[in-house]
Amino acid sequence: MPDYIKIIAFFDEYIAHYREFLKFEYQKLDMINKDEIEKLSSSLSVEQALIMKTNSLEGKRERLLKGVEGKTFAELAESAPEEHREKLASQHEELSYLIFKIKEINDTANIIVSERLKKIQRRTAELDVYDGKGSVRREHASRAAISKNV
Repeated sequence: MPDYIKIIAFFDEYIAHYREFLKFEYQKLDMINKDEIEKLSSSLSVEQALIMKTNSLEGKRERLLKGVEGKTFAELAESAPEEHREKLASQHEELSYLIFKIKEINDTANIIVSERLKKIQRRTAELDVYDGKGSVRREHASRAAISKNV
């Protein structure tokens, strides 16, 4: 039988970590929205530390839940003794919310970055092409390179 006191204490730690991770993700999204590239770049070490701690906690979770493999957190909460069921269900709900929000923010950040990269690619793909008479026209870089009009 699992040690539900240890499981509850672990998930309190796990949830606190994911709260910290969510706070970081909001900060990162803010940096992306404000085009604070240098701040974003310097925050990579913080993100790496959070990811490493997540991996460490995952290992701890797997060791702690040895013997109940194959059960979801919801199933674990449902099958817990009455005195622990409500707390585990509450932890499951909060952890699910935190993970959902982190994924949602990451997806939003990826969309923003992807759109900005497309915009940059479109802008850098255009060149001013000069003809022999001094007139200028805008042309796609690959066409200009192929036709050697640059």
